[in-house]
Amino acid sequence: MVLFITLGLGKLLDNVAKSNRRAREAELLYVGNLYRDAIRQYSESTPAGTRPYPDKLDDLLRDPRYPVIRRYLRQLYRDPITRQAFETIQAPAGGVIGVRSASPQNPIKITGFNNDQTGFSTARSYQQWEFIYVPNIMAPPNK
Repeated sequence: MVLFITLGLGKLLDNVAKSNRRAREAELLYVGNLYRDAIRQYSESTPAGTRPYPDKLDDLLRDPRYPVIRRYLRQLYRDPITRQAFETIQAPAGGVIGVRSASPQNPIKITGFNNDQTGFSTARSYQQWEFIYVPNIMAPPNK
């Protein structure tokens, strides 16, 4: 009897832990997309002759290129998986093009990603979930 209770309790705790991890994973996807969208907005509002990416994530809180306050994020969010700051991904020409988790854990979610999350379904760790903004320079002109 005690064995069955112990096994049941162990299974319950495992389910709770997995549920919490799924919630943190969903939050990672949400917050990562917030960063990608903020970098996109920063890039799309770039004045001619300046680098299209922020030098650091703090530039998304207040764009230093303008005399008036421009914000693309309300705050710098922490990585929900590690509960630490996100790792930044640098553009070859300089500036931050995205963020990623520092967690080497395997993701639970492997399907159902949106178009901006290509490669997420084959990722072997959260580190491979890279939330990057790259402008589509090959887009056809508007008619």
